[in-house]
Amino acid sequence: MRRFPDLAALFSLKSESDIPPDIPEHLMAPLEIIPSKASLPTARENGKLLHSLYNPSREAEQAAQAAKKSVSDAYSCAFFSCGLGYTPISYARLFPNDTLIIIESDPRYFFTALSCLDWSDIFSHAHVILAIATGIESVVSLIENTAGIKHTAISENPAQSQHSAEYFKALRTLISRNRQKHEINDSTLEKFSRLWLKNTCRNLPFLASNDGITMFKDTCPQDLPVVILAAGPTLEEALPHLKEIKKRAILVAVDTALRASLRAGVEPDFVVLADPQYYAYRHIAGLSSPSSILITESAAYPAVFRFPCKKIIMCASLFPLGHYIESQIGSKGPLVAGGSVSTTAWDFARYIGAGKIFCSGLDLGFPDFQTHIKGSTFEENTHTVSGRLSPAETRSASLLFAGGMQLDKDYEGNEILTDSKMKMFAWWFESKNEEFKNRIQTYSLSPKSLKIPGIEVSTLQDFLKLPDASREKEAFFAQAEEKSAKEREKSACTVSKFKSAIEKLKNGLEELYNSAKKGLRISEEGLVSPFPAQYLARLEQIDSQILHSQYKEIASLVFPTEGKLSKLYKELPPLADEVKVSFQKSKVIYKELMKGINEYQKNL
Repeated sequence: MRRFPDLAALFSLKSESDIPPDIPEHLMAPLEIIPSKASLPTARENGKLLHSLYNPSREAEQAAQAAKKSVSDAYSCAFFSCGLGYTPISYARLFPNDTLIIIESDPRYFFTALSCLDWSDIFSHAHVILAIATGIESVVSLIENTAGIKHTAISENPAQSQHSAEYFKALRTLISRNRQKHEINDSTLEKFSRLWLKNTCRNLPFLASNDGITMFKDTCPQDLPVVILAAGPTLEEALPHLKEIKKRAILVAVDTALRASLRAGVEPDFVVLADPQYYAYRHIAGLSSPSSILITESAAYPAVFRFPCKKIIMCASLFPLGHYIESQIGSKGPLVAGGSVSTTAWDFARYIGAGKIFCSGLDLGFPDFQTHIKGSTFEENTHTVSGRLSPAETRSASLLFAGGMQLDKDYEGNEILTDSKMKMFAWWFESKNEEFKNRIQTYSLSPKSLKIPGIEVSTLQDFLKLPDASREKEAFFAQAEEKSAKEREKSACTVSKFKSAIEKLKNGLEELYNSAKKGLRISEEGLVSPFPAQYLARLEQIDSQILHSQYKEIASLVFPTEGKLSKLYKELPPLADEVKVSFQKSKVIYKELMKGINEYQKNL
């Protein structure tokens, strides 16, 4: 019986003639190994050269340098397949402090590469990750948890990845989506972080007094469907049937769809409002829904908590201050943020245990060139601000063409206009449906919506054939109220914990402020000292105190994003002494940290 040779022996192989004759063919990739002009092995597949026919080693050095330069502040490099391994080997030699992530969907190509070149530079490298035959979601997670998407260069030669073109295409798409998501998050953070801080500080008492969505966790029977009302134009199709729909399902309306639901004479079972901005409150301002339960979070616009409804319950905060308070008094129940209130509504349906989720108005596009359902705040505002020189049609057109418009397909195969932002939301639904495909089936109640893989179409006529579920719904709410009553028995203890948490928070932020103030002073002393290096140890001690403070994450909400911090660094006067340059940057960091803490101290 032939045995696969020891890997250590494989690492020392140099050329085609060194390939051991006893490697089983099923472990070898279908590559043609040929010598290059430089007497180094190269390879060919489907008539395409994987490396230079002249000097593959020099070509690899150039590829490694180009990959490193392709991303500013790159701390790692992901190799989408690598042929025989020349480029990651060169990268390991050139950049010994970076992390190497070698991604290969087919193990045969990896073992063939090991058999042709000396990989000892890679296997002796300090930071190496091998993702062999690994799912793309796991690969992205590996990248996120090393240097992160923003600091990871990508090295890919199409000839080397041709054997798994679809795999690497999907991986590129997922990485691009995550990179876009980070950019959107950073932009949103810069724009709204102080609003989130102010709102959360004002709403903190509600974390102690209001129930959380935990009262509904896993209480929904599998045969009791949930219907989500989003504010897309196709919601209009469901409105005449809304009373019958509510009899057959738990009805969850996003804030933008509430007005339309009430116009149809139906109060939803739940209303979801998760956006902290004032305009989100505008969707429910002036309305009342006495039999509805409002789901919101602690950073919502404060007037939201005055909405006339049956009850206001809270999901876990998306922001550090809320996280801290909930760590002291108990979580309200986490919902995944997908960038849209519709994603939050879907995740609530998942959280309560729904087996079937139906969506109405989840168009993620502009069917018949409409932007929102008639009568929504968006649609009414278009008419309110229109005039002779700027009619409603002009404003609607500007909305249609302002967000990177593109054509896609609806569930019937017809073209639908959508944009890059809504495609991001569609990807979120696609990924969640894949993640929970064995437990949840999601349906669209209109074929005119943007087609999302994993979501099927169910006609309204078919849905209305479902049996009346009024009794099941009564039992569902009764069970939740019973859980709530038990939780209220602990309310006095919760209030006490809340007061203690606030006191500890104020003291902790004060300590953090004093540490930053001390660091600022030491940095200033080091900048004017002829011997700046002697101040480094004291600064390292200060930095350690800050990094290990549990209040650091809270202050980070209003700390500059990485991009903003880079801009602040560029404004600093140039210095030749590298130690003093580090003191300059430390001053910026300490000042910004102190500013952030001041924001909290003003609002708490």
